[in-house]
Amino acid sequence: MSKKFKMHVISGTHWDREWRHTAEQSKLHLVDLMDSILHVLESNKEYMCFCLDGGTVVLEDYLTVRPENQDRIKELIETKRMQVVNFYTLPETNTVAPESLIRNLLVGHRMAKEFGGGMKSGYTATSYGQHSQMPQIYQGFGIDTAIFYRGTNKHILAPLFIWEGVDGSRLYALRTFDEVTRTNWYFYVHQPLVLGKPCRDLTYTYDRDHAPVHLCDEGLYEKAFVLLKEDYDFKKDKESLQKALDAITNQAMPYAIGHHLLALNMEDNSQPFGLLPDMIQALNSISPDIDIVQDSLDEYMQAIIGEMKDKPLPVHRGELRYTTVEHGNFNALLGATHSSRIKLKLLNEKAETNLIYLAEPVAAIASVFGKEYPKTNLDRAWEALLKNHAHDSICGAAVDLAHEDMLYNFSLANTVAEEVSARSIISLFSKIDTAKGFKGTDHTITFFNTLNIPRSEIIPVIIDLPEVTESISKDIGVEGISGSDVFYDIVDNKGNNIEYVELSCEPIKIGVERELDSKAIKFPANRRRILINANVPAMGYTTYALRPRKPRYVLHPEIGPDRKLIARENGVLENEHLKVTLNPNGTFSILHKETGRLMEDLHYFTDSGETGSAHLSNRPQRNTIVTSLGNAATITLAESNLLRGQYKVELSMRVPAAATLDSRDRLRQMVEIPITYWLTLEKGGKYLKIRTRLHNEARDHKLCVNFPSGIKTDFATVESAFAVERRFIRWADTGDNQEPFYPFQPMRNFVDVNDGKVALAVLNKGLREYEVKDDADRTIAITLLRTHRAYMTANTDMTPEEFDKYTGLHSFGDFEYDYALYPHVGDWDEGKVLQSAYQFKVDVKAIQGVTLGGELPSTNSFFSISPAEKIMLSALKCAENGDGIVMRLWNTTSEKQDVSIAVTLPIKTVTNIRLDETPISEVSLKNGNIQFEMGPHKICTLLFK
Repeated sequence: MSKKFKMHVISGTHWDREWRHTAEQSKLHLVDLMDSILHVLESNKEYMCFCLDGGTVVLEDYLTVRPENQDRIKELIETKRMQVVNFYTLPETNTVAPESLIRNLLVGHRMAKEFGGGMKSGYTATSYGQHSQMPQIYQGFGIDTAIFYRGTNKHILAPLFIWEGVDGSRLYALRTFDEVTRTNWYFYVHQPLVLGKPCRDLTYTYDRDHAPVHLCDEGLYEKAFVLLKEDYDFKKDKESLQKALDAITNQAMPYAIGHHLLALNMEDNSQPFGLLPDMIQALNSISPDIDIVQDSLDEYMQAIIGEMKDKPLPVHRGELRYTTVEHGNFNALLGATHSSRIKLKLLNEKAETNLIYLAEPVAAIASVFGKEYPKTNLDRAWEALLKNHAHDSICGAAVDLAHEDMLYNFSLANTVAEEVSARSIISLFSKIDTAKGFKGTDHTITFFNTLNIPRSEIIPVIIDLPEVTESISKDIGVEGISGSDVFYDIVDNKGNNIEYVELSCEPIKIGVERELDSKAIKFPANRRRILINANVPAMGYTTYALRPRKPRYVLHPEIGPDRKLIARENGVLENEHLKVTLNPNGTFSILHKETGRLMEDLHYFTDSGETGSAHLSNRPQRNTIVTSLGNAATITLAESNLLRGQYKVELSMRVPAAATLDSRDRLRQMVEIPITYWLTLEKGGKYLKIRTRLHNEARDHKLCVNFPSGIKTDFATVESAFAVERRFIRWADTGDNQEPFYPFQPMRNFVDVNDGKVALAVLNKGLREYEVKDDADRTIAITLLRTHRAYMTANTDMTPEEFDKYTGLHSFGDFEYDYALYPHVGDWDEGKVLQSAYQFKVDVKAIQGVTLGGELPSTNSFFSISPAEKIMLSALKCAENGDGIVMRLWNTTSEKQDVSIAVTLPIKTVTNIRLDETPISEVSLKNGNIQFEMGPHKICTLLFK
């Protein structure tokens, strides 16, 4: 007679590549683990399957030490006895760029395929909240099921539900357990039967029979105890078996899906228990109603969906950021990771921007004109960066040394991207015909814009001109002028003057890369720092020229109108759109001229106590909050001309040096945090740029910069992954829940507060946490630092020696941040906030040269996308197989868009492809133009050949 229920035991390990150990230290433990898995699976055919959930990088790491075992692993994966997750590294999806998630899946799928294929379900168990576009991303890889737990709780969502993305894409989603997330079998069966411990007991009782040993010299004493003797058996008496069966049944039954119970045995870094098949057999012998079987996650998902596919399931639409309820649950949202070790987030932003929005687009276009696409080097850069995207790595939750090791990966990604950009721009420049429309004595300046929006802005350039000798001055028609005394205009290809300001001119010697000469050669030059009021087409370039000329004398000067200097000595910055007035304490007001709104007391700092961890934010019981409002600031006019104005503001905050050892108070001892920031306003600029530098020597504190918006609203709008989310500002009453309401939330490149008529947005580079306070002013607070002391060594209760030794979580040292204030009309869409955020985030690149012949015009747009204000570019790169250029776009709106793209590249075919770059359908191309429809919030990927 068949039993009423089936319990699926999923055996595996949650592998943390960097957490309590560095990646290299972890490899030694990984070798032990993988050797054990191979031994157990190959020697015991009854042990059905073992899952590695850390991504395919686990295989890569292991094979750097045991390359001879590649075929053994491949055979186990091909026969479905070993299962790997399809990500390369298991990311925290809210902290990294959305394009990085796609690249992570591309690399993971490619590697998994080489070994026989990965898990069929999307698995983001370690993401601290789930963003709203994951259903569409997964479907782009042929994935129609997802498994996770954080961001959900059992009072809100059923164990199996339909997850609908903002675009309408749907997945079957499995949320696992609140109590023990992915470890109910481990804690309710394995612990009592194998270890003789009560369920969910995280303690160890010192037992001499286990032969515990511990390194105790000053260098290694912090490592965990190791037991030389452990029993490798389980309790077989009926009473113990029945007690364990009752425990797992009582825990899993409320999560039953149809006739199926889930038993997850995937504790952190745990090895397979070789007697698991025997233990299951013993439990089956006393189980009248439940048939216990070993399974894989894929088999379990197939079983529950097969049973429930014709039954109504609840539907959840959008992102998942619910907190946990009952105390003692493992399934907390842990929503503070976006502000831990902020320097990692800033470095990650720089690397992602350089790769996605600079190196890949210019390299892809250059490849069309004969330049080799540096795929191997870009792949190396991406793999280095993706290693840093593992959840504990990018979240700043590992030991100090692990995060110090990450710096090399960031450096590799950045330097490769910068070099690829430089070489590709030079190659493209060599194809541009600058001889037509310019003079032979001109020095050309070509600007490259990789965004799909045209850009009209003040662009700083640094031009190194050869020192003018008498013979050179004759050649260029300015006889009698030498040295740095050169007058010039900047002109476009029709000879029209372009507005510019020269900031400085200094003599230097500059190196030359010459193939047949020494790399040490140099020539004398004059370095000119120039501001140019430039217009650059979308996804293209434009060329101007610096044209030397004779002096232009004014014999009878006439009185002119007031000069429209951007900065004045009275603490005011002003252009056509904004008027910024500084206050003595360093705050300022902004008058938005279009609406007449005056926003006051902007840009003050608050510093509060912080006693949490990388994952959680806690404040001392007796917390104090220091503000900069009473400080006196030193205000310096740093620059003032017709194109740009800048003020430098210096102040210092005295804050408590640390929290007390018991974390209840902040110390009376104070330390200084010197803060310097530059306010920059440009002609025509609609936002105020701010660059802030500070030096931190304080511990246990959270430093925020604050902007009272004065806008009456209960919502904030923020960029997420391929989406713009609208979130509540007002606090939710969480009572005595384990996890409280999170006033701070993750963001990508902007947060916007608006009432539909007027608005204030904060644009940023790499700052990932914001709060909009439920005060009368709806103050926007951006987290600049959050430091704390909880640590991931074996001894979590740190002694004073460890407090002094491990300071990485305190983020000591120098920091620099870039953000901007953008008052605007309407909501984020009407105000073009998303486009402004990317314009602020991505630089225009420039190259100087001399006039040359070429096949390309002096001004060109390779791709013109319409409507540019509704469609955003996510990627432009070469295809994974090297055949063609891939463009990825996303519809930022909730409305269908008719999209047209004009292409000036020699393209013959266009194909609509999935995110994994498999073809879907051909797209009609007529006279260099394509037209197609994009549904609301849809991501579209096109292949051009």
